[in-house]
Amino acid sequence: MPLVPLPESCTHVLAELDCLDPLLSALRLDSGRLKCTCLAVSRKWLALGTSAGGLHLIQKEGWKQKLILTHKEGSITQVACCPHDEDFVAVATSQGLVVVWELQLERRGRPERVSMSWEHRGHAVTSLCWDTSALRVFVGDSAGKVSCLRAGSSKVGKVAPARLGPFVIFPVQTVTTVDSRVVQLGYQDGRLLVSSLSRCYLCDTER
Repeated sequence: MPLVPLPESCTHVLAELDCLDPLLSALRLDSGRLKCTCLAVSRKWLALGTSAGGLHLIQKEGWKQKLILTHKEGSITQVACCPHDEDFVAVATSQGLVVVWELQLERRGRPERVSMSWEHRGHAVTSLCWDTSALRVFVGDSAGKVSCLRAGSSKVGKVAPARLGPFVIFPVQTVTTVDSRVVQLGYQDGRLLVSSLSRCYLCDTER
């Protein structure tokens, strides 16, 4: 391992070194034709999006590959794991589609797309941010548009969604449009912080 120069003011360095071979083996990516495009980390998962539209979910404990979620709507550009329920993950593709997946690992079922939005079609999705307590995702794009997508869940039953359709029960809402490209979103206690190329906006999502 090469030596890393340290400033003279530093007296101690804390490091946790680990071999990446098990992780690379779990990914099984051919670097000649497949590229990792984005990543997200939760307490349980390492989520990696690829240029072929695949989302690789790898368990951090033991670096064992658990799932590959496929998307035909373009490469994966953004991914965000739900902070309060590890069974949900949000994904954005290069065509502007946003998908919320329910993994259903506890019930050993197949992963399902529980919500989808084409609200940002034709624009690059630049940021995804989960609500800290509810199943909803805030989405920002290159045109400055910010929307909110509510996620359905099979945990509360499928009778109503199957009859009415998820878009009737969980519509996509436009939160705001800012002056330029959205570069970052943050959420806490009902307040959504939207950062553009030149300003920061604080939105009250309750009202």
